[in-house]
Amino acid sequence: MADPIAINPDSSPAPEPGASFSFMQMLPTLVVDVAMPIITFNVLTHNGVSTLWALAAGGLFPALNNLRVWITARKLEPLGIIVMTFRVIGTAGSLISGSVFFMLIKESVLTATFGFICLGSILAERPLMFYINRQFVAGDDPVKLEWWNGLWQYPGFRAAQRQVTAVWGVAYLAEAALRVVFALIMSPAEVVTISPIMAFGVTIALIVWTRRYMLAQRDRRLRENQLAPSS
Repeated sequence: MADPIAINPDSSPAPEPGASFSFMQMLPTLVVDVAMPIITFNVLTHNGVSTLWALAAGGLFPALNNLRVWITARKLEPLGIIVMTFRVIGTAGSLISGSVFFMLIKESVLTATFGFICLGSILAERPLMFYINRQFVAGDDPVKLEWWNGLWQYPGFRAAQRQVTAVWGVAYLAEAALRVVFALIMSPAEVVTISPIMAFGVTIALIVWTRRYMLAQRDRRLRENQLAPSS
């Protein structure tokens, strides 16, 4: 999610507990969550499968990607469980109601919920992105976790984490709203194509922005420390 050397804006570059983000990490998501639902929908509808069932079949691939992550990590992630639960409930509700529109916007419910949780967590002791970033940077390593948790003592770090959380929350709410608009004015085939590309693009843009923002905060703080008179 973020480069560990950029995390601490209140001091010199942090030691090595963490790993920099690589876009290769997102390749399975690009293939499974973006390409496969689009291909599946178009193949099935071209062969006479109803729009509703074609959408449901395409939604299996993101679920399989979650399972892949769990198997690779050999543990269940709370965030992944929440995502899977929302998808299962949304798909089941759409099939029961027979609503293509609801099937098209079911991801908006999940995205909007995440956005609201982000914004609400700003008022909590520590915002949501503090914990999500910590998972990416520190994992389950106790030394890295102690290092990351210790950064909370710095005011600049706390402000940066809240700022990042606010931006992610607003961005995901905007994405959710756009997906609903697309479902209202576009054909299902167009929404199926645009929606996963937009979701992937928003996530990548937020990751890139987060890393650059944290780097900028660190560099600004380092310049301030260098300019400050020594006692």
